Amino acid sequence: MNNSNDLEWDSKLNVKTSIFDYMEEDYQNYGYDPTPYVVLEELVKLDFLKKDDVLVDYGCGKGRVSFFINNQIGCKTIGVDHSERLLLMAKQNRERYGETKDITFVHSKAENFIPDEANRFYLFNPFSTKIFRQVLKRIEKSKEEHPREILIFFYYSTIEYKMYLPTEARLELVKTVTFSEETIQDRVPAYLSVYKLK
Repeated sequence: MNNSNDLEWDSKLNVKTSIFDYMEEDYQNYGYDPTPYVVLEELVKLDFLKKDDVLVDYGCGKGRVSFFINNQIGCKTIGVDHSERLLLMAKQNRERYGETKDITFVHSKAENFIPDEANRFYLFNPFSTKIFRQVLKRIEKSKEEHPREILIFFYYSTIEYKMYLPTEARLELVKTVTFSEETIQDRVPAYLSVYKLK
């Protein structure tokens, strides 16, 4: 749901990211649903992101996460999405935000994207756990070839993810923040969880 905080941040950043979009949703790839800015504000406060980090936003849609994180922290961000149509909107937003080499958008299936320069990853239910297992395998291989600390941020995990993540031996839960229904203006509470790749 859009609220005044979301609209205010879109206005401050000079972007248009607030309208949901489910036109290209299927059983493996989910529609565009922007993370509430209040959640991104909390992510920044957690202090897991630094200026030297590189953040990949899987299923970036119109690019909200990239613009906010770049604005608040100054780190490099890479938005990855399988939808050329949504990426066009993200690139139009980048023009309004102000062209920068620190924000890039890549047209790719998440499972095919090679994240060699990234050390932070963000997911807001962009795809099924079946695809995520393939994505995690890519990240793990990249870590083996280029050793570094890897953190993965999950927001508003579906039941599918809630059942899967505690069983994933390669991931260690570091922190979870709870958001009430009132805070995110939704019917149920939501969680932002931080995992470390072992």
